[in-house]
Amino acid sequence: MKTCVNACLGQLIVSCQAYEDTPLYGAENMKRMVQSAMLGGAKVVRCCWPQDIRAARSLSPDLIIIGINKVMPQVGDSLDDVFITPTFEKAREVVEAGADLLALDARITKKRGKSELLELLHQIREAFPNIGVMADCAAYEECQICAQSGAVDILSTTLSGLVKPIEGPDTELVRQLKADFTLPVNAEGRIWELKDIDAVVEAGADMITIGTAITRPHLITERFLNHYLQLQDHAE
Repeated sequence: MKTCVNACLGQLIVSCQAYEDTPLYGAENMKRMVQSAMLGGAKVVRCCWPQDIRAARSLSPDLIIIGINKVMPQVGDSLDDVFITPTFEKAREVVEAGADLLALDARITKKRGKSELLELLHQIREAFPNIGVMADCAAYEECQICAQSGAVDILSTTLSGLVKPIEGPDTELVRQLKADFTLPVNAEGRIWELKDIDAVVEAGADMITIGTAITRPHLITERFLNHYLQLQDHAE
């Protein structure tokens, strides 16, 4: 097992991302977000875009960084668009920015088939043999393809629920992956409560990634506010 992959085992990974339409967008803001996560004890972070990865790396040479490079779908595009580190060039930018691992969208869609995914995975493995690769999957079948490719180090439930929304973390997928494959499993997606952590740990997750519940204050505010307003409506 690669050192960078081993360093992720048993860790709570904090996903530090902000989009252009939010106040926290920008490398300096994300640097502060990563620093805040580190103050809380995080040893592994997930950062998007080369400039944010470089900013995070400047904080510490020992910080483990999982890098991604999103190409956001244009208005009107469908969920068939592969958007997390979709090309070799985007992967190369992540590596050159200083990431220890890179994560990529491993979905099979109408716009990107199995053969294209496998070609990308092997191209990355050949070019960057020391970089850990995390496969962000939406379904069991995609995890199976990635596990059998020999070019992936971690299976992740990141995109589970993207096409068919589900409530809470996908503990069933975590459980299936642990039963059928030897690769470490990252539980990610819809982890909002402490009980959600309990659930994915019970299912066998080797590591956990939390983003929105920690690092997106506008959505955190919206969630609490909506609940409060619902209580007021019920009281009337």
